[in-house]
This record gives sequence, C-alpha cells and structure tokens, in this order.
Amino acid sequence: MIISINGVITDKKNAKISVLTDMFLYGHAAFEVVRTFNQKIFRLNDHLARLYISADIMCIKPKWTLKKTHDAVAKVLSKCKKDDLKIRIILAKNDLVIMAEKLKVKDPSLYRDGVKLVSYYGKRNIPYAKKLADPFSYLAKKHAVSCGVFESLLIDPKTYVRECAYANIFWVNGKKLHSTNKEILFGITRETVIELAGKCEFDGIKYKTLLNADEVFITQTTSGILPVVEIDGHKIGAGKPGNVTKELMQKYAKLVWQNKIDK
Repeated sequence: MIISINGVITDKKNAKISVLTDMFLYGHAAFEVVRTFNQKIFRLNDHLARLYISADIMCIKPKWTLKKTHDAVAKVLSKCKKDDLKIRIILAKNDLVIMAEKLKVKDPSLYRDGVKLVSYYGKRNIPYAKKLADPFSYLAKKHAVSCGVFESLLIDPKTYVRECAYANIFWVNGKKLHSTNKEILFGITRETVIELAGKCEFDGIKYKTLLNADEVFITQTTSGILPVVEIDGHKIGAGKPGNVTKELMQKYAKLVWQNKIDK
C-alpha cells in the first residue's frame, strides 16, 4: 500500500496524522473511492467533482484545491506497480490523505450467478454527501455480512427503496430501466450505466413492489454492475441475471477496458 498525507508519500508503517484533526476527532471529511482499469483511473474528474460537492454540503472549506488534489492522486498513481488499484481519497479542512492498494478482484461467480441482498430499515444521514463518518452504512453492511449475503438494501420509514449500504440500485420491468433520484448518493458508476442505457425512468418503488421486478442489479465503483437474484430469500425474476442486466454488463466492461476513461 502506498499512502500520501498532504502530498508526502509514505507507507503503512510510517503514515501518521494528528489526533487533533477534524478528520480524526469528528470524522468530518469527505471521501471518494476510485479504481483503475489498465492502470488508468476511471472517471477521476467526476469522482473529484463529487468529492468537492460533498465537502461543500458538509461545510468543509478545504485548503487543498481540486487541481492540487488531482495532482496528488496522479503522483500516488505514478509510484504504484502496474496492478489495477483501489484508491481512497479523503479530504478534510486541512488535510488530504490518499491510499492506494492492489484491487481485490471479485469472485467471477458473483457476476455469473448474481448476488443476494437483505433488507435494512433506515436511510443515510446527509445522503447526497459521501462522508467519512457514516456508521449507518457501516452497520448495514455488517448486517449483510452477518446474514451471509452481499449487501443490505436500505428501506425508508415509508418502505420506499433508497439504495444499498455501499451501492446504488436499478430495477427492470418490461425491459424498461428504473432507478430513484430521491435521497441517495449519486454514484459515478450509476451515472455511467444510465449513459450506456440511453434511457432510465426515475421513480420511487416500495419494497414489496421491488420483489416483483423482472430484474434488479446494483452498481458500485469497485465492482461495476452486479446482478441481484434474491432479496430476503425472495427470488427476483427467474432467479438468475436477466437479459437487460447482462447487456449493460457487457457494455460497461467494453467501455472501461477499452480505456475510454479519464487519465
């Protein structure tokens, strides 16, 4: 792992930050996770734009400019071996921390056979910001792991589906793609899927209605598109990845691996 703290490259053993920082004391920081394909970061500019939007929502006025942050990420990337990477960028008022490590590739069976979800009631605080202190999402993910499934599906008090702990969600009915725009984090991979699909209807959906969808899939930075075949033990569609999902997965893979991405 390679770590940069305020522009200085170090490693896990020597990485240090003051316990008096807002980042440590309050978790008051925005963050992004980006990944590389063929040693190039996918949509870095969009991720950094969202990083600074999150900081603004949280009333953080960072001393690090967007350009300096971009340059710091590029510097870290230049020091890494030629592996595909997961890079975490944390932006606070006075500090910028970047951590790069080799990407842990997901089991191919998750894409071939699909994943399972479990419901988790509640919604994230300040949903439009990607913030460092987010115990709700952390606990929701831990709940999913304890249930032996991939992710938790967040259900609000009115039983509307919002998103997952660390992923966005789509559903398909009659070959029409749907998602929601209400009180969610607008994912970069989510936006990519919408662009690839060419059309997506944005409407709310209640939990019980989602269970009857023809197809469901989730999106996230490190995993791309993952088909959902079961929610709370209820089979989705035919219980296997659907045709619309598989077509979008193919388009997404072609896009990211042909290097049509930000450098």
